[in-house]
Amino acid sequence: MKKISTLVMIAMMVVFSPIVLAKNETTGGGTGAIVAKPMVSPTSGAGIANQNQIKTQNEGEDQQLMINTTEEEEAGDSTISAAMRSVVAQEKMSEVAKGVEEILTTKSLKGGIGDRVRLIAQEQKQSQDQVEENIAKVEKRSVFLKALIGSDYGALKNLKVQITQNELRIQELTKLKNQLINSGDIAMVQETIDALVQQNVSLQEMINAENRLGSVFGWLIKLLTK
Repeated sequence: MKKISTLVMIAMMVVFSPIVLAKNETTGGGTGAIVAKPMVSPTSGAGIANQNQIKTQNEGEDQQLMINTTEEEEAGDSTISAAMRSVVAQEKMSEVAKGVEEILTTKSLKGGIGDRVRLIAQEQKQSQDQVEENIAKVEKRSVFLKALIGSDYGALKNLKVQITQNELRIQELTKLKNQLINSGDIAMVQETIDALVQQNVSLQEMINAENRLGSVFGWLIKLLTK
């Protein structure tokens, strides 16, 4: 009988033990009950969201760094471009000065049309001095001041006036050239006209380059110089 009772108890334990364990795992009941928690893969659920957030943040930082670097490079390129434009403008001024001096010293341009050509050349010579003075003012301003308040807009404004006056002299010289007879004089005046046209182009490019320079208070200075 004892053997039978023992076998019955063992059989009951085998049958009911899984049920009790399952209940304990479900309800968390019982002392020392161990509840297995599913492991979360780093590539699933919240892990994926965190990785996406980090990736997006890094991409945003990289993009912002790229934008800042591009802006700095463009600002640097603008400064270099403005300086180079100024050098080109001075070179063209030298060519104009050479042509003007040749007109003033030639002996064949005398009386009538010749005197009128020489008069325009003399006016241009005086204008060249003003152009050179205003270019010097633009170049004198430091990179720091240009970044703060912009270029010398007063000097740039004066250069625009000189460009307009140059255009009027180009028109007058063209009319007078067509009335000249001496082929040497015609070629000399035409060379001066071409030099003046090139000078105007270089001056306008320099003005545009200076106006493109970024500055903190440049907009205010422009209003005051209008």
